[in-house]
This record gives sequence, structure tokens and C-alpha cells, in this order.
Amino acid sequence: MKIDNRQDQQYLKTLTVLYVEDDADTRKQFTDFLSRPVGRLITAVNGLKGLEAFKKHSPDIVVTDILMPQMDGLTMAQHFLELAPSVPVIAVTAFEQTDYLMRAINIGIDKYVTKPVNSYLLFECLLECAHRLRADRQLKLQHKWEIMEGWSKHNETVAILASGMAHDFNNLIQAILCYASLSKGTLSSDSEGNNYREMVEKYSAEALELDQMLRILGNDFDYLSQSGSVMPCIMDSIYKVINCSSIAFSYDYPDDLPNTTFSEKLIQLVFSGLATNALEAMPKGGTLQLASRAVEITEDDALPLKAGLYLHITLSDSGVGIPEDILPKIFDPYFSTKPKSSKRGMGLNLALCRTIIIKSGGMIKAVSTPGSGISLMIWMPLHPA
Repeated sequence: MKIDNRQDQQYLKTLTVLYVEDDADTRKQFTDFLSRPVGRLITAVNGLKGLEAFKKHSPDIVVTDILMPQMDGLTMAQHFLELAPSVPVIAVTAFEQTDYLMRAINIGIDKYVTKPVNSYLLFECLLECAHRLRADRQLKLQHKWEIMEGWSKHNETVAILASGMAHDFNNLIQAILCYASLSKGTLSSDSEGNNYREMVEKYSAEALELDQMLRILGNDFDYLSQSGSVMPCIMDSIYKVINCSSIAFSYDYPDDLPNTTFSEKLIQLVFSGLATNALEAMPKGGTLQLASRAVEITEDDALPLKAGLYLHITLSDSGVGIPEDILPKIFDPYFSTKPKSSKRGMGLNLALCRTIIIKSGGMIKAVSTPGSGISLMIWMPLHPA
């Protein structure tokens, strides 16, 4: 199939190609040819070296001879296709034997070119592979933005509902507190009525805490208020929760993480909430691990995030874990796997964390296997301090 697509040619110039050939003269000839249309060319002299180069450089396309010493091209391709099944492979050989063809098909080889190789035919094969990779990338990007749009609509609906409820709720509580305060002067300090008034004030204060949760769900907060390193705030929030518990806590992050702008109050709310959930999942003790790195997200990454620099945090516990069918629901407001109780705001913890992180331009994802704990992966944008 003839492909004359400038977009595919331009995309090919951004890709890394691994070329594996044991014959020195052939390798020299096609190295000169392949280095022109591709972005980066890696060469290897046999299958073993080719497999090492694949693991080291993660090429986008592989062009390989079949008959080579130490490890043939098809065996090599089988190994790295197990690691990265979507990588296109172009097999080059002087033989057209049926057993080679069938083996290549079974392994998942994309193209099969016979020697002597026609340079134009090989270029067409490269373009077809680039076309497929570009199409896959576009599908990933489309899926990524569909997820972002879905999250945005969901968050907007929750925010409108929570904000309206918080506003009306707050007005009612303020009225109750006002009348409770007015009654104070009409009741003796040792009367039963005064005891009732104190109980009204107590539960009204708890209601105001719930009102604050609703305001956060309604995006009524300032998520960037100070500059510096966020990790001491995160560590302090976790230590305050697990202190004096039987939880073994370990952490791993470099000292030179970039500074950022953040809200100390909201960071404390997020990570104290996550640590509390972990503590409740390990009533008999266990381990809690924190890891953090600065990562760069590009448009090619299959994540519903804008391109830029992020702080990637993983918080893992050794608790009971969460079943696969329940896992997608854990960030929904008022969803909880724990028995219902009289605790105020039960089931809002993870919903608040997710709202704060998304509002700040990040995302949170949960991975769990029942009996093996849960890992919460968080991406927080590193806004320049």
C-alpha cells in the first residue's frame, strides 16, 4: 500500500527506531539510509544486543534481520513484544520460507521484507508503522480529553449542589446559634434549659464543620496561598495521624524537589484524610509507604492532565484492600465501605481529597488488590514558586 502522507513523514521524524543487523556492510548501508527519515536511530549487531538496546532506549519501531548469531531476530522480537506489544516490528530476511512467515505472524511481526531490500519499500513500511502509531496516539489523546471532560462535568454538578447546600445550611446554623446565644441571658446557669442550650451550641459547631466540607466540595476555597516545599507539610500531616499507632511508616523522595505554591490548610486536609483512611484499613498494624518524584507529563501520556511538571506522590498501605467493583466508587461523596454510624461527614473524606486535588489541576488514582492493600497515586502540578 502506497502512503504519501506528510503528517506521517513528520511524525516519523519524531520517532526512535532500533535497527538490528549482524552483517557489518548491510548495517552500514541501511544505517545511512534509516538515519535520514527517522528522529533517532539505534543500532545493534545481534539479537542479544538488540534486546539490551530495546530495554535501554524503548524504541518506537524495530527493524531487524532474522538470521543472526546468539539470538535470532524472531526470538528477540518475541521477548520485547511481551514487554511492549504495541511496538511495530519490521522483519528483514533473505528467506521466504513458510515456517519463518508463520512464526513471524504468530509472534506479531507487523511487516516482512525480503532481501535484497528495496529502500523505497522499507521506507513505505516505516511510514505505515508511523501512521499506525500516530493514529494510536490520537486515540489516546481523544480518550484523555473525554475523561477530563467527564470529570469536569461531574465536578461542576457536585460543586453547584454542594455550594448551594452549604450556603443555605450555613444560614440556618447561624440562625440557630444566634437564638441559642440570645437564650443564654434568660436561663440560669444550673437550669436544665441551659444544658439544652449548650448541647445546641455543641452540635451546631459540628454542623459548621460539615458546612466547611460542603464548601470545599463546592470549590469554595483558595488552593494556592503560599510558596515553598510541600513535602514537610505532607509529612507532618501524616505523622500527626499515625503517631502512637502500630503503623510502620517509610518514605522516599529526593531532597531537591522543586518548590511550588500550595495551601497548607488544604494539603493537611488531603494527607491527614488519606492517612486516616490507611490507619482505619490496618486496625492490627501494618506498613504505610510514601514515595514522591517530580515528573513531566506530555501530551503523549495517557493521563487526563495538562502537559507540564508534576509532583507524583504514591501512598501505599498494607491493609485489606478494596474489591475491583467498588474501587471506582471510593471517591464519590458519601460512599463508604465502613458500616454507617453517627459520625458527621462520613464518606466525604476521599471526595474532599479528590476535589481539592482536581481543583488544583492534578488527579488522584487508586489501585488495589483485595488482601494486598491500596496504593493512591497523586499528581499535583508544580506551579512555579
